[in-house]
Amino acid sequence: MADQDDFEDSQFPDNDELIPYVTAGNLAQRNGAKVTLWGKVTKVSASEGFYVKTVDDQEVLVKLRRPLSDAVEGWYEISGVSQGKSILCEEYVPFSEEMTKNIDTEGHKALAKLLSALDDPWNLGDTGSGGLNGVTPME
Repeated sequence: MADQDDFEDSQFPDNDELIPYVTAGNLAQRNGAKVTLWGKVTKVSASEGFYVKTVDDQEVLVKLRRPLSDAVEGWYEISGVSQGKSILCEEYVPFSEEMTKNIDTEGHKALAKLLSALDDPWNLGDTGSGGLNGVTPME
């Protein structure tokens, strides 16, 4: 029988990679890096992809590797590579209507701003003996 860790790694092969959230305002600072942003579709372009308005009220072009096959509308979480004021999309995931009823754009904007100010926000320091001051791994 497979070990639980083996199952998780094969189910989510990239789960060790943390992709930072950005807004349009700090997208250019991450030029060439993988990023994730939230946006609401404003227009669709058959030749380019689609445009979204981000939580900081700016428009960003989401470039697609292949033409759209479905209609896009509403809010999406978009992951891809920053290209200045656009993003080369690797994945876009729609938010459900229920999720967008009370979407906290100010909170998400603050989170993205905080994460961009930290060099390595997920680094908890040395995880060797005593590194997490009493926190023990789950069994």
